[in-house]
Amino acid sequence: MEWTDTLMLEKTPASHVLHLRIPRETMEVKVAQGVSLILADIVTHQETFSALEALRGFRAVGRRVVFCDTTRITSGRQLGQSIVADGQATILVSCGMAGREVAIGARDSGLDLSNVIVCRDDRAACELLSCRLVPGDTVLLLGVDRSTCDRLVERLDNRNAYPVAVAA
Repeated sequence: MEWTDTLMLEKTPASHVLHLRIPRETMEVKVAQGVSLILADIVTHQETFSALEALRGFRAVGRRVVFCDTTRITSGRQLGQSIVADGQATILVSCGMAGREVAIGARDSGLDLSNVIVCRDDRAACELLSCRLVPGDTVLLLGVDRSTCDRLVERLDNRNAYPVAVAA
């Protein structure tokens, strides 16, 4: 693949899924269209902190994004604050019953309001992320199940399948 300053000259292939185990936790890293997705299977507060620490330590070229589904994990404003402080996230996308509370905590910790998004459910969050993510971004998926992660990978792979015509 050859890159210039502004555009990629060759079509990128479909994503290659890498299954890496991060020693501290049971986490998987998947790569789709140049976006790294860290799927963290978390239950406890300590596992959440370890996942955020892994995000902070991940060598991200682009932005650090957290996709948090609060339907499977207990969360609130404190989680939002921890996402910014411990994970050094620059974008938060949350959904679920407490998604709004997590967003308020992130905003209160200094995350710019334009980078805090609350979606009605995980499908809407996947649709939004597939449009906003760019190669080099790293996404931590907190409380997100494997099928939702696979759906996001598929949407990322398919977003460039149909070229968009631009009028000159």
